[in-house]
Amino acid sequence: MESVLKGAGDAGKAVGLYNQIQERAFGDKSHNIGSLSEIDADKLLDERARELYWEGHRRTDLIRFGKFLTKSWAWKGGNVSGVNSIDSKYLLFPLPSTDVSANSNLKQNDGY
Repeated sequence: MESVLKGAGDAGKAVGLYNQIQERAFGDKSHNIGSLSEIDADKLLDERARELYWEGHRRTDLIRFGKFLTKSWAWKGGNVSGVNSIDSKYLLFPLPSTDVSANSNLKQNDGY
């Protein structure tokens, strides 16, 4: 679905697969869509959050959809109610110091 929204792939197949997920989740066709125009990137991101809740994809999805630095959630930034923005250094993880010291060709990611 995401690739089709970004201009590649088969829209009909994407709609069919989306509807299969909705039918499995709700037990009926009440949440099905007729065309891709009924879905936008935010709805897709929300659906991925529900579908992949325990799979560990959320951070990567938020970065890929451009929401990681600006979307707020509980305890983001060490604040109980969350914060709306954080430093862009968090888009990348730091390289392990053992790797950096073992390989002089590696440069630590900015901010770490």
